[in-house]
Amino acid sequence: MHPKTTKERSRSVNFTYPSRPDVQILNDYNVTIEPGQTVAFVGASGGGKSTLISLLERFYDPQEGSILLDGRDVKTLNVKWLRSQIGLVSQEPVLFATTIFENIAAGGNEISRDQVMAAAKLANAHNFIMSLPEQYDTLVGEKGVSLSGGQKQRVAIARAIVREPKMLVLDEATSALDAESERVVQAALNDLMDKTRMTTLVIAHRLSTIRNADKIVVVNGGHVVEEGNHAELLTIEDGIYNKLYTIQEEKAQEEAQAAASALKEAELGEPHSQSLRHHSSRSVNSDHMEEDKKASLEKADTSKTFTIFDAIAFSRPERSAFIVGIFAAAVMGCALPSSAVLISELVATMTTNYTLYKESNVQSALDDLKHDVMVYGLCYVGGSVVMFLAAATQNYCFKYMAEKLTSRLRDIHFTALCRQNIGFFDEKKNATGALTADLSTNATKVALISGDSQGRVVQAIFTFVAALVISFTTGSWLLTLVMLAVFPFLIAGQMVRMHQMKSSGHLSDELSDVGAHASEALSNIRTVVSLGLENSICGKFSALLEEPLASGRREAQLNGLALGFSSFILFATYSLVFWYGGKLVDDREINFKELMRTLMAIMMSAQGIGNATSFMGESDNALKAVHTQLRQLSVVEKVTPEVKAKIESLVPFVPEVAKPDGTEKRRTKFL
Repeated sequence: MHPKTTKERSRSVNFTYPSRPDVQILNDYNVTIEPGQTVAFVGASGGGKSTLISLLERFYDPQEGSILLDGRDVKTLNVKWLRSQIGLVSQEPVLFATTIFENIAAGGNEISRDQVMAAAKLANAHNFIMSLPEQYDTLVGEKGVSLSGGQKQRVAIARAIVREPKMLVLDEATSALDAESERVVQAALNDLMDKTRMTTLVIAHRLSTIRNADKIVVVNGGHVVEEGNHAELLTIEDGIYNKLYTIQEEKAQEEAQAAASALKEAELGEPHSQSLRHHSSRSVNSDHMEEDKKASLEKADTSKTFTIFDAIAFSRPERSAFIVGIFAAAVMGCALPSSAVLISELVATMTTNYTLYKESNVQSALDDLKHDVMVYGLCYVGGSVVMFLAAATQNYCFKYMAEKLTSRLRDIHFTALCRQNIGFFDEKKNATGALTADLSTNATKVALISGDSQGRVVQAIFTFVAALVISFTTGSWLLTLVMLAVFPFLIAGQMVRMHQMKSSGHLSDELSDVGAHASEALSNIRTVVSLGLENSICGKFSALLEEPLASGRREAQLNGLALGFSSFILFATYSLVFWYGGKLVDDREINFKELMRTLMAIMMSAQGIGNATSFMGESDNALKAVHTQLRQLSVVEKVTPEVKAKIESLVPFVPEVAKPDGTEKRRTKFL
């Protein structure tokens, strides 16, 4: 199919958006676009101009009627092929966070560098690209932030035409630009349409840009009300186009007169401008400010190391809940060793009485056993009630603290982000997806080492102390000393495991790139599908996942080894303690009840301490998270100097105004 042969026709189209089914957008919409024509659509906002493009690209399908392309209903065409025949340039150009070359090449399949340069020349973008330090390999930043509005739009135009589309669609391509950028982009578009003569659809808001269109379609209330070229529509005295054109021309003349008057006043005030400069109490050199900002950023990165105590300090407003929670945690800490005493007493009593009954056939031994079991059972039930109340209180108090801390840190983090300098967001690591992920997860990570974790630390301390007291006073001091001697081995095993868990925290950093890529693609999904980049985007997403998956596999293997090592140390220690305890009983150094008290107290305490300190694997990541948040806040404070100045100016600001003849004069003076 030759680029000049595409004919588009909309026949009796009726359409409402799924999100607003009660609002009729297009109502019996009929329009025909001949091959090679340049057709402009004008009208009030909400009249249905841009909706036709959405239907043509098949973002939606009409409820009634049809869109025909060379006589075929677009519903019968392959969607990917259909979109490959259309070059779309939107009002807000969407560029991806990659190089200029890759952005333009995204417009087609297997696009060569020569094709990219040819498209850039047609779009009047080649010269400014070649003036950049890296030329076509220049990174444009997230959403093309390193380029001006006019430059981004010309790159978007080059991307739209590099595929040599059969139809070019310009959806208010210059409406968001300033006068100078609009002039440059419009000149590029006019030159492009003259050279290619491809079928072109133009959605316009400034009627001066579409005077040379082959056909102008006026849309109002969802249907076509006027058709014709510029001259024909001006002959309709009460026509909508005639009124719109007259209003815009009058406004342009008023702006031109205001600009001329402002320029004249500026020229008259020129001799006095020098004396006014002395009224400023402080002058700021922009280059020096940028250097100061960079130095402040670097200094803020290393000026302070945030510790767990800094994180805990943020929970100071909830100190009353903290005190109550600490008391409840102390009760819970003593509960496990106390329950160990009850269990050891019960096991020892059952063993002794049942042995006595078997050996001596003493019936009273069984009767006493029933009574003792009942007493110990009731004591255990009473202890369970106390543990329930203590656990509920501890959980509530520290969870409350954690939620308050999370909310407070998110507020601080978001405030810091809002106050960052624009250059902060230009950095690749500060992509929108990564920042929103940090905002979502960092505060939660910090809460892991505060709130509930503080309660578990207190619980572990009281558990350990209570276990030692019980073992030394009611158990075997010899066996207790042996168990204390092997405690370093237990700690070593736990430290290996915790160290491995800390080292696996870098996976979140690798996944932040994946999140940023997904965020960029989903937030610009219309551009992605109109360019047919679905497979490319998904392929890059899969490629970005490969490294985290490989790292995750390695971390899983190392974590398995670390867990196996810590388990080996634990059970090897238990084996040693059981052997030595049995030897002490055999040597009549201790009795069975003392053995059980010591073993149960220490073993159950070790289990409780392990559970209470399980958060330590995340402490490193949590401290990094709070460091990130507070560092951003400190950076803002450092790069926002307090400036006290008196500024006076007799030279007014002169806006950019296009004159009726198409030229413009701009003069801006700051004092």
